[in-house]
Amino acid sequence: MRRLEEIPALFDVRSRGGRPARARGPAQPHTQYRSARTRTGFTFEPDPKHAFLDRSAVLRIADRLGIQQFEQHRTHWAIKDGDIPAELIATSTAERAQRTVAVVAAEYVEARREGRRREAAELAEDLEDFPPSLEKALSLVPARILQQPTPELYPILGIEPRTPEGRNAVVAVVARDHNGQDLPADWSYSLAWFLDLYGSATEAGRLDGALAECATHMIALGTGEGEAAAPVEDIGYALWRCSRSPKLIGDLRRESLR
Repeated sequence: MRRLEEIPALFDVRSRGGRPARARGPAQPHTQYRSARTRTGFTFEPDPKHAFLDRSAVLRIADRLGIQQFEQHRTHWAIKDGDIPAELIATSTAERAQRTVAVVAAEYVEARREGRRREAAELAEDLEDFPPSLEKALSLVPARILQQPTPELYPILGIEPRTPEGRNAVVAVVARDHNGQDLPADWSYSLAWFLDLYGSATEAGRLDGALAECATHMIALGTGEGEAAAPVEDIGYALWRCSRSPKLIGDLRRESLR
């Protein structure tokens, strides 16, 4: 029992129907004998300067800590070989970090990106507790990109063209375009603008195809007369979409001067 009292402990506290709260530790156990015959209990004294850890930081080195995947979702205790890494303890705080929508959303995106489905589902439930807001919407943009790479979302994240992140964005958007499923009606305008801004010579053929689709759509808007004429709002929206792409607006001007 004295040997157990010398081992530092980490707590992965589960709360609100099993959803994850902050990982807690390190702490030292102290033996309390509830019954000398049948049961031994422990109380724990948290380190006052390092009482709370970010759960995602713990899970990132779960293998190093000897924490198996199945252990992350069941109530139990275990003794592991090794020690708590000093660099992990250095990230701890004396007080519980506030669970803001940005914090929960970041954990949700990380869980989705790393394929931790159960944890992502639990965090999605946590996100439902936060009311709709602009902060919540912006925090969930990375998650929406993982689900559906949409051209307009990448500039919101500040991803610059001609960078590795920008190249990954092009690959993701082109893959969605190639798949051709669940594409919005005005996808050709989004794709033309995006490839004009983010693409390279490699995507020249696909850009030309998107420009041709935009031209076909614009022509269709201008063919009707009388009651068959397109509403001015539809024409204005299409012109605004065209104006976002320098190449598209240049092509439109050349057609207008003919």
